[in-house]
Amino acid sequence: MQDDFRVIAQFRDMVRPDTPFDLGMEGELWSVPFTVIGTIGWIEHYSGRVWTWTDHQIHSPTHGYGWLTVEEGHITYARKTRDMPSPANVSNSRIETSEHRPTVEMGGRTYRYYGSGNARPTFIEGAFNYVPSMDDRIRYVSLVCGHRMLDIVESGGEIEYELIELPDRGEVAASFGLDPARLPSPSGVHVLDEIDRSPDQLFVRNVALAGGAVAVVLALALWPMGERVARTERVPVSAPITVPFEITEGDRLTNIEIWADASNSWAWFEAELLDAEGAPVAAFERGVEYYFGREGGESWSEGSQRVDTRVRLEPGQYTLEVTPAGGEVGWSNGRLAQQMQVTVSQGHTNPWWLFGAGLLLLALGGAFLGQRALHNKRRWAGSDWSDD
Repeated sequence: MQDDFRVIAQFRDMVRPDTPFDLGMEGELWSVPFTVIGTIGWIEHYSGRVWTWTDHQIHSPTHGYGWLTVEEGHITYARKTRDMPSPANVSNSRIETSEHRPTVEMGGRTYRYYGSGNARPTFIEGAFNYVPSMDDRIRYVSLVCGHRMLDIVESGGEIEYELIELPDRGEVAASFGLDPARLPSPSGVHVLDEIDRSPDQLFVRNVALAGGAVAVVLALALWPMGERVARTERVPVSAPITVPFEITEGDRLTNIEIWADASNSWAWFEAELLDAEGAPVAAFERGVEYYFGREGGESWSEGSQRVDTRVRLEPGQYTLEVTPAGGEVGWSNGRLAQQMQVTVSQGHTNPWWLFGAGLLLLALGGAFLGQRALHNKRRWAGSDWSDD
């Protein structure tokens, strides 16, 4: 053993915690060589639940001391820091009375409360840079900022600060030569396991969100464009309507809109489009449905009193004939449509492809955001803080 840490006797009557690390194991963390020199098992009881974890003191001739902790299958690395957060501690009363997660500031970072508790040793073996005791009792507060955790540890009236990181599990196992059979599987997602996006992924996400938003806005802006070429008066829904009109823009779409004042009812219409010689060009049927009411103190509505049909027509003279073909009341307080109106406009585009592309891009960008949100929810699932 090194001369700069103290050797203590093993407590042979204690059950050794389940851990893949043994005294004397050597390995590297971030290219720095370390040796496992001590083991402490911990236990915490609260409200009928029990938590256990194992700390391993490690030593490097060049970087001093640190800790490898095994808890719920996760392996973390901790080191002491002389930096002091502001405030210096987070009391139980602050945790219990705060409306929002308590935070502390240190090194230009904001650490958010994750959990706290009281623990005692269950096993001590090896050598340490201090003299641990089975009578030790600690109170800890854990706060998180991204990939880093700050632990405020209070013991015997003294407070120490530890910075905790999550090294690559596979690299640790390979470097220290851990037995896979003794390496427990991780439980859940560790709070320090934050998603790191590569620059390419961030670029794709941002382009998808921005491009999708622009595409949808353009589609909505292009949809109402057009020049009105004919509109009837509002007339009773009792007889066919004949609408003559002329098309001059054959390279774009012609929009035919039928309006009817259906109220909690539907109305059906048959339409036929004739050219200048009276020959049929197109025929279609359309229905207008509109329902509304109140439920649970809130108003609702569905459907529309307007229905559109878009066709591509060559320049020329046309006649549109619209014939009412029936209707039905859907609610006790409804009434059949009494009036109708037909509007014809030209020069329209078909932005559905643009709208669809925008939705696909937004879905792609949203998938990135949704994945992060779901992952963060799983990361923070182990916190003892509740916003309720």
